[in-house]
Amino acid sequence: MAIVKMKKFKLFALEKDRKPLLKELQKFDYVHFIKTSNEKDEDLKEIQIPENINLLKEKSQKVKWMIKYLSKLFPKEAKEEISNSSTENLLFVQVEQQAGKYDFNKDYETLDRISKEIEVNKEEFLNLEIRKKEIDNWRNIKEPIENLKAFKTAKIFLGTVPKKSFETLKDNLRNFDKVYIEEISQDSTMVNLMVLGSKLEEKELKNQLKTHSFTELNFDFKGTFEEEFEKIKLREEEIKKADNKLKSTAERLLKVIPKLEVQDNYLDNLLLRENIVSNFKKTDTVDIIEGYIPADMEYEFQKLITRISNRNSYLEISDVDKDNPEVPILLKNSGLTGLFASITQMYALPRYNEIDPTPILSIFYWVFFGMMVADFAYGLILCLVSGIALMVGKFNETTRKFLKFFFALSFSTMIWGLLYGSAFGDLIKLPTQVLDSSKDFMSILILSVIFGAVHLVIGLAIKAYILIKNGHFMDAIYDVFLWYLTLASLIMLILAGRFGFSEFTKNILLICALVGMLGIVAFGARDAETIVGRIGGGIYSLYGITSYIGDFVSYLRLMALGLAGGFIAVAINIIVKMLVSGGILGIILGVVVFAFGQSFNIFLSFLSAYVHTSRLMYVEFFSKFYEGGGKAFKKFRI
Repeated sequence: MAIVKMKKFKLFALEKDRKPLLKELQKFDYVHFIKTSNEKDEDLKEIQIPENINLLKEKSQKVKWMIKYLSKLFPKEAKEEISNSSTENLLFVQVEQQAGKYDFNKDYETLDRISKEIEVNKEEFLNLEIRKKEIDNWRNIKEPIENLKAFKTAKIFLGTVPKKSFETLKDNLRNFDKVYIEEISQDSTMVNLMVLGSKLEEKELKNQLKTHSFTELNFDFKGTFEEEFEKIKLREEEIKKADNKLKSTAERLLKVIPKLEVQDNYLDNLLLRENIVSNFKKTDTVDIIEGYIPADMEYEFQKLITRISNRNSYLEISDVDKDNPEVPILLKNSGLTGLFASITQMYALPRYNEIDPTPILSIFYWVFFGMMVADFAYGLILCLVSGIALMVGKFNETTRKFLKFFFALSFSTMIWGLLYGSAFGDLIKLPTQVLDSSKDFMSILILSVIFGAVHLVIGLAIKAYILIKNGHFMDAIYDVFLWYLTLASLIMLILAGRFGFSEFTKNILLICALVGMLGIVAFGARDAETIVGRIGGGIYSLYGITSYIGDFVSYLRLMALGLAGGFIAVAINIIVKMLVSGGILGIILGVVVFAFGQSFNIFLSFLSAYVHTSRLMYVEFFSKFYEGGGKAFKKFRI
């Protein structure tokens, strides 16, 4: 991948050509608009967003709602329709043509009516459920409700009382001459009661019931509670049938989802086209438009402007200032390295005067990820799962890239698994073993540190390249070469005894280290205004040598994670071997433990490798040269 070279343009076009011009530019796609700058002597006016924008927004919202609602009613079927109706491969002209052939309003009215009826039915059904539960508590009363209200001299109370008050209420009601109390049903907190009393004592009876927190219930139906319960059940069945009928009607609209997807894309682009004019400025008759285009599309862009405006326009195209942070960033994808672009972009896009680190990052990421998992069987599983998903599944471009990313990483995992001789830990001993994770700790540790050293050296080399490319040769000497001199000399001094260096060689290395450190102190804060500030800043820069120690230690995770995953796999295998020796039940349990344990370890190993490899890139590698913070190139099509 590389940063696409940009050109800045300023276009003066007739106002009457605005609509056809924007339409053609949207087909062209690779245009990044910016706010038109106001020249000192120019009396320019803002261009107002068209009044029809609200109507377009309303249409867009309706289409999005239809897709969302159908997806809610029929998740599986709608997902399948959406995956089959990708607009990514359609030309903009095709989107416009297909959108113009389909009027969604009639289908919207149908779906809107269905949704409202389903919502009304849902609310009624919920109320019926509450009502049914309430009636269910009184089904032990077999007498029609109207008969209970027909007594001339007696009064019946139906209601609830807290469980804790029930016994006290019964005791107190014995003081009345003519009172009958019956428990109909109860739950964990309340008792449902029927209380029968004389109308002569109605007032006193009410007061007594009220004292014990009695809540009277009034039922407004005729017939028995059982009959009312059955009526509710019948009505619920009617609602279910009505809902099924409504959903059946809605299901027929699933076939229009591809058309809705096209309509949605068309309206989104139309809204983008209408909204973009707020960036432009104008005189009475001329629009002034500014933006960026890829440098290799300059000729094509000029031809388009000439064709649309009939030569009634003026176009200025100029080179961009490489140090301008406003220049948009467009990365050019190519081959396998493009799969790792998301790792760079998660951190930040590069600035225009930097380089895209993805090609170099992709190599180290691929190697480090595999080393952190280092199991042939795990890599093979990742390869098969991601490979089959790519062959069989219908995914959008983003998901496909993500699957390809892990498909590529599976090969690194398998290679390191072969080197470690590991497949499900020690379950299968591979003849390709070069490093034994149970014995060769020091070899793996040294290998991890070497990888780290190479990674850091390349990071500093990239920094030097960027500085030299931008014309700062001496900065490359001060900020990179002096560190190379210092670190290399100190490392060689530490290893002098192991390699048998002579005293003369040691002295040379010591002098080189001192020269490097003095250089860092002298030039580490060369922009400071005072000599004290310069020396103080230089000493602080030299203190940064401690961060390199931390960096080298960080690379030990290459060893640690690989060994940890391997030891967990071995531990699972030991447990399984113990279980399978216990007969049929032990074998079954062993298979379950193996499947669950290894699956969990696979997930944990891949997750840890993804996170920690990304950390090595972001914290150790990028900190040496990469600022980031570039603004993404916004293409003129969604």
